[in-house]
Amino acid sequence: MEKVPNERLLRSALGPGLADNVAALQTLFNAPLNKDLVVRRFETCGFSAALLYIEGMAGSQALGEGVLRPCLTAPPAPELPAQERTNHLAQAVLSLAGTASSDLMSELVQALLDGQSALLAEGCGQALILETRGYEKRGVERPQNESVVIGAQQGFVENLRTNITLIRRVVRSPMLITEMLQVGCQIPSQVALVYLKGVASQPILEEVRRRILSLKVDYLADSGQLQAFIEDAPMQLIPQMLQTERPDRAAHCVCDGQIAILMDNSPYALIAPITFFHLIHAADDNYLRWQYATFTRLLRTLGLLMSLYLPGLYVALTTFHRQVIPLDLLTSIAESRARVPFPVLVETLILELSFFMINEAGIRMSSQIGSALGIVGGLILGQAAVAADVISPILIIIVALSGLGNYVAPTYSLSIVVEILRLSLVLIAALAGLYGIALLSFVYLCALCAAQSLGQPMMAPFAPYRPHNPDLLLRLPAWLQKRRLFLASRASWLKRWRPGDARSWRKGDKK
Repeated sequence: MEKVPNERLLRSALGPGLADNVAALQTLFNAPLNKDLVVRRFETCGFSAALLYIEGMAGSQALGEGVLRPCLTAPPAPELPAQERTNHLAQAVLSLAGTASSDLMSELVQALLDGQSALLAEGCGQALILETRGYEKRGVERPQNESVVIGAQQGFVENLRTNITLIRRVVRSPMLITEMLQVGCQIPSQVALVYLKGVASQPILEEVRRRILSLKVDYLADSGQLQAFIEDAPMQLIPQMLQTERPDRAAHCVCDGQIAILMDNSPYALIAPITFFHLIHAADDNYLRWQYATFTRLLRTLGLLMSLYLPGLYVALTTFHRQVIPLDLLTSIAESRARVPFPVLVETLILELSFFMINEAGIRMSSQIGSALGIVGGLILGQAAVAADVISPILIIIVALSGLGNYVAPTYSLSIVVEILRLSLVLIAALAGLYGIALLSFVYLCALCAAQSLGQPMMAPFAPYRPHNPDLLLRLPAWLQKRRLFLASRASWLKRWRPGDARSWRKGDKK
């Protein structure tokens, strides 16, 4: 790892000389080559002071109205000791809500990089860190990838403090804890652990904290990279953490005893630990009546299974097991493939890869032409391929159905997993037919049962069995879901409500 420039100066403490402290900070920020560091020198209360901030990171209104105007109009304090000058400014002069003191260069540098300001006084070895953040940020908008018909319409943004506030607006409890950690040796990034004290499992919490604090990396760009560094098995295909852009879903997971991991500059929250069933649950399941949520969840599961197995079954049946297909359907398939020059495997791979590229192109293109690209690409290419006898019509129907089933995946990561597994099943079906599909499915199921999320089995509470709510594939009424998630601390499993208490109005006397 490359050594940090001016490391000794960065770890030093402030001295009594104002000019020396300002010069040291300018050296650490490579001034005057770096024009972003602004130094504003002025006289206040009968002594010299300097205000330092990063241009564009600190708000001009907070600097002018909260710092400079009060300091320039403050009366002299001739008998004030030099070491008490910054304390006097914080207590009797400044009109800012957030102030803190520090005597370390490293803390001042980090505060300036975070958008705060530093106020230094002549003869004082303490500096004030002022809350003057005012950089541009995106406002709270609707979620882009986890849209719902019924439910909240707010999504996370790239600002860490805003994201924490969005969760606190849902979980209004003093037991909601926010732990601030730091990752990155060269370019530090803020990471927040959000959990309910007394509900989140303490061993799991300690394990998350240990993994994050033990990272030895120069820089982490976003929560996706953080997930790759702290998940149990990075080489495994199935995601071991849930990525969500919805504050309400993150809040619901926190109330169940899970931990939300937020990172600055990332509009997503990582939820851990999770089970496989979290990946197939949608955000609006909590807002629908239990009959509707159960029906849509079963429909979602059927679509994922159809997307996963339909092309592989087509290849296996038409290649090795034609006797299973009814005679009329087999005749229709043979007639449609009579002029196709490619084997079934090549034909399927061509169409699957074309479908993947059309889908990816529609995502990467601008929103104005992305949807048109998908429609035009699918219709024109499909029709042209059938007319040129390159692809059989029945295969276009199968691939379209499998693609449609893949779109019901509630998370983007799960949809990519299904696409990769679908291709592997197509390949094994061309080699070993239905026997190969059954064998590979068994291998995938064993790998899924062995998968862990922060040391917890991902197929629980089904395998191994754990006490749980009736909310796996089926979702029964909310008043029957009296348990918290088994991943929570054992003392809080049964603290949601006791049977019968949730609908206690049924016991009341009519007035």
